[in-house]
Amino acid sequence: ILVTANLLVLFILCKKINTVSTYLLSNLFFLFSYSVTVQESYPHPFDQIYYTSCTDILNWFKCTRHRISYRTAYRHGEKTMYRRKSQCCPGFYESREMCVPHCADKCVHGRCIAPNTCQCEPGWGGPNCSSACDSDHWGPHCSSRCQCKNGALCNPITGACHCASGFKGWRCEERCDQGTYGNDCHQKCQCQNGATLCHHVTGECACPPGWMVKLLSKININWVNFHVCGFLGTVCGQPCPEGRYGKNCSQECQCHNGGTCDSATGQCHCSPGYTGER
Repeated sequence: ILVTANLLVLFILCKKINTVSTYLLSNLFFLFSYSVTVQESYPHPFDQIYYTSCTDILNWFKCTRHRISYRTAYRHGEKTMYRRKSQCCPGFYESREMCVPHCADKCVHGRCIAPNTCQCEPGWGGPNCSSACDSDHWGPHCSSRCQCKNGALCNPITGACHCASGFKGWRCEERCDQGTYGNDCHQKCQCQNGATLCHHVTGECACPPGWMVKLLSKININWVNFHVCGFLGTVCGQPCPEGRYGKNCSQECQCHNGGTCDSATGQCHCSPGYTGER
């Protein structure tokens, strides 16, 4: 009866503990009884004879007397003993006198906190913590959503944003301040000849009319889309070549008879002997 009652208590406690996601720090136990054969001592009675003085002449004035006395004797018997037996709940195993939860799949980047339940390290997710967080999530089990903007990378462990070139701020929501550009906005714009603004990502200057980005060498220029390959820099250090004018030298002069045009406005300057707008 004692064993049955304790096993019932053990079952109820295990049902309770399996709902808690923590390590079980001590074993559950119950008491059970068993019998052992022992040698025990006891007082064994015997008839003790002794003599006293009396008036019995035939026995030389000695009379025999009897009395019950006791002496130590030994016998074999059975004794009921009790012993404590430790037992872990289902889903746990014993290790160094503790009951530790068991996970069938090893927690690759985490630890087992309850039967078949992993707690993942930051940056990892999945049932056994073997899947790295995607680019939009971070933290333990990849449970937090990244808040980064403008193509910034999210740290899968801390959630911190690593800004793309040309952006700054906690969430990379701000462009570089005017006059700066590039990674972490550490580079200064190098614009010349009246240009004041540069692109927050590339540092390319917005040239005033009559100037273009300095070229590395004579190369082909697509004047329709103004695509230049091989910049020596983007500092508006190159005046428009003859026959071109305007912003980024994107327009063609319309002057005739050897006339030249102003690189900023496109106004024609006539050759000797000619007049008119063109």
